Amino acid sequence: MADTNDPNNHGHRHANPQVSHERGDVNVFQITGFGIGLVITCIVVVFAMWAMFAYLAKREDSKNAPVPASMTQERQRVPPEPRLSGMALDANGQVSAHPVYPRIELKELREDEEAILSNYAWVDPDHGIVRIPIDQAIDIVARKGLPSKPSPAGSDNDGYRMIPAASSSGRTLEKIAR
Repeated sequence: MADTNDPNNHGHRHANPQVSHERGDVNVFQITGFGIGLVITCIVVVFAMWAMFAYLAKREDSKNAPVPASMTQERQRVPPEPRLSGMALDANGQVSAHPVYPRIELKELREDEEAILSNYAWVDPDHGIVRIPIDQAIDIVARKGLPSKPSPAGSDNDGYRMIPAASSSGRTLEKIAR
């Protein structure tokens, strides 16, 4: 049996039975009551939000007229161009239900774009506008250069313009190449 007079006794009997934990700092009943009240408040708030959502949904439904049955039975029409991949059209221009293969569509799209970029074609025969291969167009632009219009900058200040700089507060002049 453990010695009850030993101050370092960690057994079940205390040397000083009047000594125990502090009961005045923490009120277990108040903390438990607060926790229960918090749970009840959360439940009430959830049900109040659900009721408010149901009320607002009912109010919106009463404002908006129901969709006529003829509209719900009508087959889906084709949306305007450009259409997303995955839509196939039947002979009547309706969206069909058979599967579409995006890889094949992408391959066909790339082939069409490559044909446009690498071949000659008339854009507007009446005005004499043609399309030339992109490689030739790049070569022509590289030889001739891009068109430009004269810049009005530098017409005053004898060909100099003001450029901003942190140290000069924008009062530095720079010569414009002509």
